Amino acid sequence: MAPAGDHVAVQLSDGARVLVRPIEPEDRDALAAGFERLSPESRYRRFFAPVPRLRRRDLDYLTRVDHHDHEALVALAEDTGEGIGVARFVRTAADEAEPAIVVADEWQGRGLAGLLLDALVDRAREEGVRRFVAPVLADNRAAIAVMERLGETSRRDLGREVELSITLPHPGDRSPALVQLLQGWASGALQPARTIWDRLTWRRLPAIADPANAIVVGMDGADGDAEAVRCAGRLAALSGARVHVVGSHRLLLGDREEVGELVAGSVEELRADGVDASPHVHRSDQAEALLDVAGQERARLIVLGPRRMGSSGALLSGTADEVAHRAPCDVLLYRDRGG
Repeated sequence: MAPAGDHVAVQLSDGARVLVRPIEPEDRDALAAGFERLSPESRYRRFFAPVPRLRRRDLDYLTRVDHHDHEALVALAEDTGEGIGVARFVRTAADEAEPAIVVADEWQGRGLAGLLLDALVDRAREEGVRRFVAPVLADNRAAIAVMERLGETSRRDLGREVELSITLPHPGDRSPALVQLLQGWASGALQPARTIWDRLTWRRLPAIADPANAIVVGMDGADGDAEAVRCAGRLAALSGARVHVVGSHRLLLGDREEVGELVAGSVEELRADGVDASPHVHRSDQAEALLDVAGQERARLIVLGPRRMGSSGALLSGTADEVAHRAPCDVLLYRDRGG
């Protein structure tokens, strides 16, 4: 890939020509416009969580990259200059990074995703990254088998997910199997750990047969979360339960630290009141994070703070509605006296 500020022109198999270059801060308006054109499913696959809009700080994070620990490559249609795709990695360890890619809906299936990922692998290797880490649902055996057949794939079990580490080839030495794998991941053939299908089907989790004396409550900064945490603390003080405070952050949007601080602060407040409390920060949407922790900790109760009323007049928000439908234990919706 050319240095920042330069671009390369590439012709796709259908004859369309695109320009590929590193992202620049001046691309923020184009990135925001491209995001608005994405379907909800494409947005979900990109961030592993519902993201209705990009905030100002999101756009800053996504466009003001250092091209070393955080790289992003943009693809532009040569004839119009319109942004049609972005591939990026964020370093998570000295030689490891998380990859992500998004392609405009009308350009999917035309080879652009594979082209961007090939370029991203080369850039990662140039910056000392030796592995890409990809989360996959534990029961997605097809995706796991494809990766393990590559020969240099390690696996770490994370409850409902497994984390697969793919060793990157040297530039110019990519095997056809790896190229096919990366193209399949980008096109959605290998689904991310949190698929849109899981959200739409709302499958109820099995009830917890032998629950522990544990309460799960969410804290990601949304309205009502602080009151819900205090409610969980009062219940725990009466019952001697342990409170598990759960936060969720979105893939590659840079909010992991902020969410972690919110969760840690809530845990400190509970402990100051004499309540036994533990922090949990997951990369997923809040509903999935709450359900995961409730299952792992065999919780008796999930406490939710009500989000704003839906535009259709529904009583519950999407998070509360999904948790209420799928929870393996009782759910308490806390409503403060001012509501």
